[in-house]
Amino acid sequence: MLHNKTVAVVIPAYNESGQIGKVIETMPDFVDRIVVVNDMSKDTTANEVMEYINKKVKEFKEEIKSELKQEYRDAK
Repeated sequence: MLHNKTVAVVIPAYNESGQIGKVIETMPDFVDRIVVVNDMSKDTTANEVMEYINKKVKEFKEEIKSELKQEYRDAK
């Protein structure tokens, strides 16, 4: 929470194995909700994100980029 506002972050990801964990781990403490949208990665991105489910990541979706705009709207 920042200035009495809920803060949500949507992280688009495609083949971010080795990087996605660093992004999640370094998210500021004021971020209340993290949503990762995996664009059908061919590497181990999904497995790495799953390690953070219910710890830091509140939602993980396997989507295509055309649906990313909806995720930003839903994060409100």
